[in-house]
Amino acid sequence: MQIRFDPLRPEAYPGLISAAAGKLAGAKAALLWAVSGDDPYLQIEAANQVRHWLQGEGYNERISETPDRFFRWRDWFGQTQSGSLFSSQRLFELRLPTGRPGIEGATVLAQWMTSPPEATALLVHLPRLDKKLAATQWLAKWSDEGVVVTVETPRPELMSSWIEKRLQAKGLKANREALALMASQFEGNYSAAHQELEKLAASPRANPDAALTPEELAQAISNHARYNAFQFAQQISTVGAARSLRVLRGLQEEGEPLPLIVWACAQACRRLPENKSGPALQRLSRIDTMFKGIAPGDPWSELERLVLILAP
Repeated sequence: MQIRFDPLRPEAYPGLISAAAGKLAGAKAALLWAVSGDDPYLQIEAANQVRHWLQGEGYNERISETPDRFFRWRDWFGQTQSGSLFSSQRLFELRLPTGRPGIEGATVLAQWMTSPPEATALLVHLPRLDKKLAATQWLAKWSDEGVVVTVETPRPELMSSWIEKRLQAKGLKANREALALMASQFEGNYSAAHQELEKLAASPRANPDAALTPEELAQAISNHARYNAFQFAQQISTVGAARSLRVLRGLQEEGEPLPLIVWACAQACRRLPENKSGPALQRLSRIDTMFKGIAPGDPWSELERLVLILAP
């Protein structure tokens, strides 16, 4: 089963999820979910709704993995079949940046669909479904036996409507001029827009009931000309290496948290062609383990090497 999410109507998400689950009531497929989209934040937002529904069904323990070429699929499948000390029902999540689990991964996922482990649900995060990906054997079977949620990215001219919806959900409102300013500021970067909306909602205002004005927003919205993790990530593959390295070193000097930079870069790299996104995401995963002290090496130096690799 395939369902589509419209980010301009987020209030419809719970109903769409419940309706899909209702049609599959009593079937193992009701516990097989995949979320696909080309915008990282919109995809996360949709996955959160699916996760919330599953939690309501009692799947409270969450185990997440991002398979790479060293991932042991058989060991992972064995883990799904073992019991848990913390919850009787578990939610397993797999993030597949390229949407291609490989031969062994596809075999294991097919095995899950045929004989799913008891008291488990599976949520898979996928990139945008193109014809080639949708035609893969494992995903075609998933579409028949499970639920595939496709998140549509709004057209650029509709971003102000998306912002207005999110402001309303936070009890805020803005006039058209202010909405146009925000839309032009973020230029389709929903992750950055979400961050700023969170800041706006948390900021005290002299008149909370008044509509936000362009002047008020101009003071509140981050100045994207300064060093910014999201700006750096969005430009890492489009500007020269010298400029990217200068921005990265500026971020390091200003104390920007490395995990935030890695996360922002991962979101941006998922939009790259497959031959670039896969290796870049694997390198970012290693940088994350370096930062956590699990693997040896300097994560900042490794991030500089990634800049050199991705620079045009």
